[in-house]
Amino acid sequence: MTTYNETLIKQTFRLALGLSFILSSSLCLAGVYKWVDEQGNVHYGQQKPIDQSVKKMDVQMHAPRDTSSYKRAGSKNEEGVEGEQDPEAKNKETEEKPKKKPETAAEKKRRLAACAQARKNLATMQSSGQIRSKDKDGNVGYLSDEQKQARIKSTRDLVSKHCK
Repeated sequence: MTTYNETLIKQTFRLALGLSFILSSSLCLAGVYKWVDEQGNVHYGQQKPIDQSVKKMDVQMHAPRDTSSYKRAGSKNEEGVEGEQDPEAKNKETEEKPKKKPETAAEKKRRLAACAQARKNLATMQSSGQIRSKDKDGNVGYLSDEQKQARIKSTRDLVSKHCK
């Protein structure tokens, strides 16, 4: 048989344990503060600095909900059913797009040749330091870094266009 003191100790221990859980969970939700020091550096922390004015940050405690209208293959729709999109939206998309003619063998051959040439040009531009180029008058010069990056971008666009 337990004595009155033992029962009181057990109840006090349970109360202390419960309060510690409650207090520790509220400390986790204390917040994040942002402030700028005298040198202009931005700081973030969970404790307010004493001598600085602070701004309390709104920090999400959960992942944001996907509100985009784009439905990826394999994602679930509003009903929780896996699929691409609702049938009405799919029908509208197919109606709006003009029907493409199938590619002929000659067109495919030209496209694949353009793809191979674009990939070769891209590999050459990415592996070489300076790129030599002729202007309209036939003068040979070197491309600047900005011109080289623009040429690489346009070549990547050609690769994505022809190498489907």
